[in-house]
Amino acid sequence: MKIKRHIMVHNSLPEGTGALAINSGTVYHKQHKAALVHYLDEEFTPEYLDHAYVNKRDWRELTVEELECLKPDESCNDVNTVYLGEIPKPLQACFKELQLQESESRDEVFSNFEKNPELTKQATQLLHEFLLPLSNDKKFHFHCIGVNYPNVELVAANTTMLPNGFKQADKKFLGLHNDGTQSMTIDTAHEFGNRISINLGKDTRYLLFVNLPIKEVYAMLKEKLNTSELALVNISNIPEYFFKHFPDYPVIRVEQKPYQYYIAATDNCFHDGSTLGSRYLDVCIVYFGSFQY
Repeated sequence: MKIKRHIMVHNSLPEGTGALAINSGTVYHKQHKAALVHYLDEEFTPEYLDHAYVNKRDWRELTVEELECLKPDESCNDVNTVYLGEIPKPLQACFKELQLQESESRDEVFSNFEKNPELTKQATQLLHEFLLPLSNDKKFHFHCIGVNYPNVELVAANTTMLPNGFKQADKKFLGLHNDGTQSMTIDTAHEFGNRISINLGKDTRYLLFVNLPIKEVYAMLKEKLNTSELALVNISNIPEYFFKHFPDYPVIRVEQKPYQYYIAATDNCFHDGSTLGSRYLDVCIVYFGSFQY
């Protein structure tokens, strides 16, 4: 199935289009053999929620026609465009001095911030100065420091119900998903701005996304489902319906090297992060806002 011209990609990465790949779609997670994760003293095979769908692994370069579908134009804004770039060198140097790339655990990541308060303050200030011109004159705020194990194909999991000290093997991974499902509807998913996620780790990580806004997904499902089935579709279960009925719609993959970032409206599209193929702890910092340039 060909990609449609909807969510665009504004690419400022030094690798250019070489940072992008595309596949032939998705599969139900039980039809997909997850990669074994082995890190320090833990070894496990990721398990997914019952309704999860995952990307196929047949990645390839995009054709000229596909790149044209993603090409940005004057209509670019905070919800219809994925922005890609690299943070400024002084901010990179500040994060390097914090030695986050040498961390081997989540506790160690936060310890490196806590034991270097002046450096943390400097990084925060530089980060604010970097984000301000991208903020669309709207408020933005820190969301989280994300920490993931290496070689995890799709990293998102809901850990809020797990006890303190849980093992990674206890997680149930979400598969390709949309965020913010408790505070929005299919009709309002585009109203919640976007996020910026910066890779602070030692390894390359990936953003995977489907370049369709939620409203377009729903419009496509209208062509497939009868009235009673369509009435069951909501903001929480729409990924399951879409991937079941459109398994051949491609997924886009963005290679995100250390100190590179993506900006994406993750409430308004199906997506996930990936550390497949990496060896070191994945660390990223996330801010919420309405970023664009």
